[in-house]
Amino acid sequence: MNRLATHLAERYDGKRILVLGWAREGQTTHTLLTKACPTAELFVSDGNQDVLHAWMQETNIELRIGPYLQDLQQFDVIFKTPGVPIHIPELQEYLASGGVVTSQLAEFLSVYRDQVIGITGTKGKSTTASLIAHLYATAGKEVLLAGNIGKPVFEVASELTPTTTIVIEMSSYQLETVQTSPHLAVLLNLFPEHLNYHRTLENYLLAKAKITRFQNSNDTVIYNQDSAELSLAARNSPARKLPFSYQAQLQYPEVVQQVMTMLNQLDLPSTIKKWNILPALLVTSLELDLSADQMVDALKEFRTLPHRLETVGQFGAVTWIDDTLATIPEATIAALDSLPKVDVLMVGGFDRGISYQKIIDAIQTKKIAAVAFFKPSGQLIFDGIRAQYPESSWPKMQLVESMEEAVRFAYQHAPENGVVLLSPSSPSFGQFKDYEDKSAQYRSWIEQLANQDF
Repeated sequence: MNRLATHLAERYDGKRILVLGWAREGQTTHTLLTKACPTAELFVSDGNQDVLHAWMQETNIELRIGPYLQDLQQFDVIFKTPGVPIHIPELQEYLASGGVVTSQLAEFLSVYRDQVIGITGTKGKSTTASLIAHLYATAGKEVLLAGNIGKPVFEVASELTPTTTIVIEMSSYQLETVQTSPHLAVLLNLFPEHLNYHRTLENYLLAKAKITRFQNSNDTVIYNQDSAELSLAARNSPARKLPFSYQAQLQYPEVVQQVMTMLNQLDLPSTIKKWNILPALLVTSLELDLSADQMVDALKEFRTLPHRLETVGQFGAVTWIDDTLATIPEATIAALDSLPKVDVLMVGGFDRGISYQKIIDAIQTKKIAAVAFFKPSGQLIFDGIRAQYPESSWPKMQLVESMEEAVRFAYQHAPENGVVLLSPSSPSFGQFKDYEDKSAQYRSWIEQLANQDF
């Protein structure tokens, strides 16, 4: 067995275990626990119990299904998947009675934390983590990218060696259960988000801060000093502190400063140059023996991630851009700042209860000519523009019920050689299954309607 499996066997074999949540992480948790803990009593439960029965039919693997969030005291330990908030009353009652709630990331860090680079923040985690992994691979290092960006960490354990660097994108959902921090922690930024999950901004910050809360003096935290909250989290860590800033001129390692003066050589979105490259360089400068030219050459080979300012193509003499993962106003504003011009914006989706004032103002100040709004948050943005600005300054606006309607609107209002940007400022679920469904429908309707006469 690998080190993680041995650890799980020592801690949980013979126990009565519940895997709570049955998405990809829940399934990989069940798979590894089945192998590592053969004498454990293993149960699973999900908010949609039908998915468990469907999975059993598809795989012909029998599961022990426990009731959802009921009789939790019967279990010695609960492996919680990220989609289940720790703050719900049932889990709080379980914890108060002496129950143990853990997770993949919590157990993984307790074994491999010395090999882990952890990245968190409200936005930019995936791109920054990918940049770091790309630079390590370019330098010939053994590196794996895992966590919120792709593979659950239990999936990569069998691939690790003692010299593997593991770059993990860590969401607030994942961090809320950890009791161990990574050797190298990166705190990118903090904006109000996920408040429907965490309930308060304080809970959200406390979850994020766990990435550095349990560090020691041999560890390192790289943090954005422009954020008072992240600066406080860093100060509370005994780790070595390396601040960065987008507002102040700080002294960075020489190789980092050299690369930052060479960014004009890179054909990358300006958002990546502005927000992601600096923290990635600070991480890699600690351990990689790469010159500035080598780093720039490596960055030239970096490919941007899907759904992040990704050009879908040119259809109907219009350029269509997919920025579906812009799920907060600040991300959409960054996209608008990075593009020379946006003629039609598609915005809105699930309402997390945050303020949309920034995107309301940005639509006006950027003079976006036409905007399609997905409800329910799109309704709030639509109403905000109408309430706060004179009608003479309004863009052409339409509340849409489907992606087909939004794309038709965009074709009608985008000029020749114009640019259409899908950048929701909100999560996609509600009208869509998730961001991938929203993006797929966007692409599909762009192609289907490309040759119609509007």
